[in-house]
Amino acid sequence: MKVSEIMRVMETIAPARLAEPWDRIGLQIGSAESDVDALLVGMTPTFPLLAQAVEQNAQMIVCHHPLIFKPLAALTDSSPVEQVAAGFIRHGIAFFAAHTNYDVAPGGVNDVLASLLGLTQVLPLSFTDSRYAKVAVFVPEEALEKVSDAICAAGAGHIGAYSHCTFRIPGTGTFIPLEGARPYIGEKDKLEQVAEIRLESIVPEELVPGVVDAIRQSHPYEEPAFDVYQLANERREPGLGRWGILPEPMPAAEMLAGVARKLKLGCLQYVGDGARTVSRVAVVGGAGGDYLKDALARQCDVFITGDVRHHVFLEAADRGIVLADAGHAQTEWPGVIALHKRLAELLPGLRVMLSTSEEGVIKCVCG
Repeated sequence: MKVSEIMRVMETIAPARLAEPWDRIGLQIGSAESDVDALLVGMTPTFPLLAQAVEQNAQMIVCHHPLIFKPLAALTDSSPVEQVAAGFIRHGIAFFAAHTNYDVAPGGVNDVLASLLGLTQVLPLSFTDSRYAKVAVFVPEEALEKVSDAICAAGAGHIGAYSHCTFRIPGTGTFIPLEGARPYIGEKDKLEQVAEIRLESIVPEELVPGVVDAIRQSHPYEEPAFDVYQLANERREPGLGRWGILPEPMPAAEMLAGVARKLKLGCLQYVGDGARTVSRVAVVGGAGGDYLKDALARQCDVFITGDVRHHVFLEAADRGIVLADAGHAQTEWPGVIALHKRLAELLPGLRVMLSTSEEGVIKCVCG
């Protein structure tokens, strides 16, 4: 199996268009055309994860956290990121990240967390609002499907629960190759007429640069002709976090004790009234303190996330909501386990393994 085939499966699980604009996702190391016999699924690209991949002869790793988040000025041994990246390259291991797109995706980190905690009537905690653009590109007939697949893989053509939404109009393109041109079709200084298709599709504004890159890489012409239009269409999609209802109201402290057991936590920090009866619960896997305002807007009684800063704890206490820090890795790990299971089911011809490198890294001691 090729790396590119696994990437296409990951696109169905966690579409790239769902990622936050600041995020770094996708194939970060390796070639899309490399062969893969064994795949390792993990959370964070670390030395132990690299060691496990080498030991178990995995040719590709799919992780929740990206390896390269900021541009690297060099690839030496001066930082852990550079060392791990060099290790992946040295051993011929492709590295792919599905981060905020897997947080947001249906069946992703936050849906898994909400399900594990027994929430019902689960809804998005936040939404992403933006506008659409339209991209139109003129393609010779024989290259139509290649270009269409490329722009859709880059995030074009998604409308609600539908993907690969395009419109196609046949026509005739004309051009004269001038001095220095290297035409795919035609001869220098001679007018050429080509049967072409106007391929157009809707694109979230923030994904336009990636779609334009996909056009340039997949189009057979040296200078592909395309147009980008700004649209007035507004787009609202589920964002980070989920909220839902407990099957039965219960005291907050009792509910949080159940969270600690389910997430295998040695201890759990929280603020608020532990004796208060609660039923509406919000969750954000990873570091979600910034979504306290969304939990309050949904009138939630409890908000569970990780990496909570001190001032966020204090704000929650002032606002009367129970806020619990269940750990960054601990709230995301169930989603990684679910991703491993889904990939094993969707890639039956591949050896798909789950990382053991996260186990026991973060410990708790309660006095």
